[in-house]
Amino acid sequence: MNNDFHRITQTLHKNELLRLHKGEARRIEVVAGTLWITLDNDPRDIVLDPGQGFGIGDNDKVLLSALDEVRFVVLQ
Repeated sequence: MNNDFHRITQTLHKNELLRLHKGEARRIEVVAGTLWITLDNDPRDIVLDPGQGFGIGDNDKVLLSALDEVRFVVLQ
């Protein structure tokens, strides 16, 4: 397994949104707060709490929504 990911730590305030485009992220890991992830053409509601993560496909367009103040790591 290749662990040479580029890590970017980000913070969103409650109700802020962030769109990630295709190939911009491989994985999201929440450090603090609660993050809601929406993938284009995917009916699931993905909600992450601290310590949880979610893998992102190369072709996924992703919308991140902060349910409260949230700090998370984007692995590229």
